[in-house]
Amino acid sequence: GTPLYAAHFRPGQYVDVTAKTIGKGFQGVMKRWGFKGQPATHGQTKTHRRPGAISTGDVARVWPGTKMPGQMGNIDRTAYGLKVWRINTKHNIIYVNGSVPGHKNCLVKIRDSKLPAYKDLCKHLPFPTYFPAGDEEELPEDLYDEDVCRPSAPSVTFA
Repeated sequence: GTPLYAAHFRPGQYVDVTAKTIGKGFQGVMKRWGFKGQPATHGQTKTHRRPGAISTGDVARVWPGTKMPGQMGNIDRTAYGLKVWRINTKHNIIYVNGSVPGHKNCLVKIRDSKLPAYKDLCKHLPFPTYFPAGDEEELPEDLYDEDVCRPSAPSVTFA
């Protein structure tokens, strides 16, 4: 396939970021769903971190979707509508506003935002936006959004 570089996106553009969340393993209902648990005393034996009743007595079954212990994390999550603040073309790094799911150095999928408010902003971008070629001039190392204070700019100005 054709490789896409960080310069494919533009500063100020909104993107959706998808990655696998951090896996927590098999967890009980207190950690997985935030259940309160059972009392420590007053007749409780070996049920301090258990869920309690999981259904009523007359249905003789457990309803689908009941919150039970199980695998926590390690699933695909998407953060929608993150703004691209800065792009480093030398190292192919994209700086976005907000949190990105997953471990450090994990595989991340970035695409144009699907949110209706930001979809119209992406219509006028050429696709693909950047192919490196030897005959044309190179891009600057850092591309910034107009709302970002650049590191080379003075932090305080006096009138």
